[in-house]
Amino acid sequence: MKLVIVGCGGMGWYQAKKFQGLGAQIVGAIDHNEEHLRVFCETFGVEESYKSLNMISRFSAKADALSCCLPDCFHALCCEAAVRANLAIFCEKPLTSTQEEADFLARLPKSRPFMVNFSKRHTPSLSAVQDALSRGLLGTLENVTISYLQSWYKSHVWGNPEEVFRWKWRLLPEYNQGGCLSDLGSHLLDLLFLLFGNVHFEKKTLEVSPNALVEYGALLRVGDNTPCTLHCSYQDPTWDDSLQLTIEGSEATLTMNTSLDRKQVVISSKDGTLTRLEGVRPVSTYQRFYDAVGSGTSLPPSFEDGYRVQRLLEEMR
Repeated sequence: MKLVIVGCGGMGWYQAKKFQGLGAQIVGAIDHNEEHLRVFCETFGVEESYKSLNMISRFSAKADALSCCLPDCFHALCCEAAVRANLAIFCEKPLTSTQEEADFLARLPKSRPFMVNFSKRHTPSLSAVQDALSRGLLGTLENVTISYLQSWYKSHVWGNPEEVFRWKWRLLPEYNQGGCLSDLGSHLLDLLFLLFGNVHFEKKTLEVSPNALVEYGALLRVGDNTPCTLHCSYQDPTWDDSLQLTIEGSEATLTMNTSLDRKQVVISSKDGTLTRLEGVRPVSTYQRFYDAVGSGTSLPPSFEDGYRVQRLLEEMR
């Protein structure tokens, strides 16, 4: 696979390493920051680079695919240019900033694979959750709680967001209209769709002042109308980066916390018996895209997965 990386910051580097490890050749790079672009190209042996999204068309006959690693506000422009250049697309989540942008992309005729990087899908413990649900180990589902909790806004564990743009842009509405909900909540919504099929928004449950960009809470309904509480935060005092899920059923309760164990979930039965169920690591989104480009057919998480999440994000904001 011959790949173009658009956005040579932290996520661009991360994806470049992932795709090179799979055997991809990075043939192009685009970034408005000259220093980022220069260092990226030197590091990954990229010979052709540009500063503008207008140059994506230059790779129409030179590349197979493009990965969009830009802030949310640029996803629609980048993906439109890639579709018109007949490139397969791997877009960071969320798909777009607004439903209007998502609708516009949906109307474009696409002849190549288009996938959205909901990377939490390949968390090993998630496959254990799917196993428990498919086997009916919890009985009738009664309540779901899902959260994605990070601390960096206050702890600066990954750098001061006033100095490190990789984090700062997430706090700027012109770059990230949906704030924490779009960034972290998009992962949670995708997982709820994956696990339960149906997801419906009822109401916000958390109003944060003065900066609602950093925390969000909501009440949803999933599956066959099971209540679900969603919470995401950049300023959690306990967890630096933790994906958590609790599913209460008539027979047992399942808990998952990726900060404590990325491979196993704990199932607590009504009589107090604890069982640990270990999952297997699913194929990564990066491998799936690499395979999709080779076969010419999109694999999940697809454009359609990104679109349904975007539609719900719009309703929840």
